[in-house]
Amino acid sequence: MLAVGFLKSCLETVSNRRVVFVVMNALYFCFIFVVAFLSYYFYFLPPYEGGPVDVPDFLVGVDWSVMVVGIFLINLTLSGFLFVTLPGLVFFPLSAAVLLFRGFLWGVLLSQLPTAYFLAALPTVVLEGEGYVLASVAGITLGLSWVKPNKLYRVGGLSRFGALRKALIECGRVYVIIAIVLFVGAVVETITIAYL
Repeated sequence: MLAVGFLKSCLETVSNRRVVFVVMNALYFCFIFVVAFLSYYFYFLPPYEGGPVDVPDFLVGVDWSVMVVGIFLINLTLSGFLFVTLPGLVFFPLSAAVLLFRGFLWGVLLSQLPTAYFLAALPTVVLEGEGYVLASVAGITLGLSWVKPNKLYRVGGLSRFGALRKALIECGRVYVIIAIVLFVGAVVETITIAYL
C-alpha cells in the first residue's frame, strides 16, 4: 500500500507539470515526424543498413536480461539524466533543445528505415521518447527553480536555494516514472531485437 501511495504521488507530480509535459510531447513527436518527412523527401541519405534499433556493441550477444538492464541503465543515466535533464539545471531551455536534437536524430533515422523496421521500432521510439520528454520536464523544472523560483512555485518568499531543493525532490519523483517508462522501453527494445 505504501508503494502505491508513493507511485500516486509521483504521478501527481507529473500531473502538476502537465502543461510543460504536453508542450514537450507535442514538440518532440511533431519534430520527429517533420524531420522524417523532410529528410525522406528532400535529403538523400544512403539507405539504412542494420536493425530498427541500435544496441551498444558490448551488449550484443549477451543474455537478454543483461541486455534489458544495460539498455535501461544507458537510457536512464546517459540519455535521460546526463544529456537531457542535467543541461536544464544549468539553463532550462537546454533540456528542450537537447530533446529536439534527439527528435531530429530519430526523424532522420526513421526516414531511412523500411516500413517493417519502422513499425518494429515505433513502440521503442514512443516509450523512450516519453522517458526523454519526462526527463526534459525534470530539467526545465530544475532550471526554472533557481532562475524564476516565484514563477515555478507560487508560494511567496521561497528562496532560490529552497526552490531548488523543492525541485530536486519533485524531480526525484518524476524520475521514478521515467525509470518505469524506460524499463518497459528497454524490455520492448530487447524483444524487438530478439525477433529481428
